[in-house]
Amino acid sequence: MSEKNTQWYEVRQSHNLGYRLMFFALRVFPAPLMRLLAYAVGFFYWLFDKKTRRVSRLYLSKVGKRSTLKHICSFAMNLVENVQTWAGKFSVTDLNFRDDDVQDLLSHVKAKEGTLVIISHLGNAQMMKGLAILGENGIEQKMEVTTISNENISGGFNSMLSEVNPDSSINHVSSDNIGPETIFYLQEQLEKGNLVVIAGDRVSAHSDRTIEIDFLGEKARFPYGVFLLISLLNVPTYFINGMRHKDICLNPKYDMCVKKNPLDFNCGRKEREERIRQTARHYAENLEKLCKAHPYQWYNFFDFWS
Repeated sequence: MSEKNTQWYEVRQSHNLGYRLMFFALRVFPAPLMRLLAYAVGFFYWLFDKKTRRVSRLYLSKVGKRSTLKHICSFAMNLVENVQTWAGKFSVTDLNFRDDDVQDLLSHVKAKEGTLVIISHLGNAQMMKGLAILGENGIEQKMEVTTISNENISGGFNSMLSEVNPDSSINHVSSDNIGPETIFYLQEQLEKGNLVVIAGDRVSAHSDRTIEIDFLGEKARFPYGVFLLISLLNVPTYFINGMRHKDICLNPKYDMCVKKNPLDFNCGRKEREERIRQTARHYAENLEKLCKAHPYQWYNFFDFWS
């Protein structure tokens, strides 16, 4: 009998206790030691979690790789990186700004022009948000960041973050019920020159409306609502990923990958709908390219193509 396909919002999130322990451990132990321990935890997780191994194998088969152990241990390293960032133990000096659209992004940030950032679960999204908020972004100024996320999944982590590092204040907007009031609030944040951040690689838990796109050789569903939001806010939009140079490393370096959405939405309603779908395709194409370059740093541990 085949196992039931599970969506991301049905997967129980149980990392908060581990995050809390790592926050306090990083005050005593060096980060390389924490990464070494993370490898041991990843091995334990790989050994006993059959479902995670199955979905890891499904994804890796699409990028020509096989090591589910390396994939899961890379994820364990990612958890340490998250904590290291929010604990203020990570520096922009460990980050390589690639020769892509990063200067265009920074020009908007320096001018305090509102910017929309679309992240994914490829690489380290928490690292990028943390660097922006804590002033470790290479432009000598902190940024105000508003994130849109599922409160049932990330609410516990957000509360814990405020407790362990009050300096990491961040505005949170629930993705559960985005309506006119939410749009107005986001527009206000953007008019102040703030960043708005949302992930584009997970479908909504409350809407069946999706955009089907060829992704790694098979049709996959992407959330229509995210790309509709891009059209409604109509500000400079960037797809951003923080990628580790090596999948598993005790002293890693990272690339900041920035791709600007080439489309705007200064157009009629009929054209806008086509541009929404084109933007989703641009996002998926960029994600696919990075998945092939860094196959073990994709952390969507559910059947993405179900």
